[in-house]
Amino acid sequence: HSREKRVKGRHMPRKHEEIRSGVFAPQDIEAMRAAFLLAATENTPADGQEDGELLARAIIRLYKMGLLEPRKLGAVAALMTSSNLFRAAHLDKVS
Repeated sequence: HSREKRVKGRHMPRKHEEIRSGVFAPQDIEAMRAAFLLAATENTPADGQEDGELLARAIIRLYKMGLLEPRKLGAVAALMTSSNLFRAAHLDKVS
């Protein structure tokens, strides 16, 4: 699937259902990558790789839920993963 569809010379964004399927277009991957880099540079992970993986999982989960703007996506994911309550409840469940 492409991130956008052509209709009468205009681009239409993909439907939310297409994103929720978990099959991402290159534009989706780039948006999530940008969100990860923004969140990682603003919030240095304390536990290294484990925190990076948790952050990535949170970004993917939020993206599937419809949060597509990289700055907001990164900020919300960073906030979520910095919470001990979130970490305890979702460490293995976020995907």
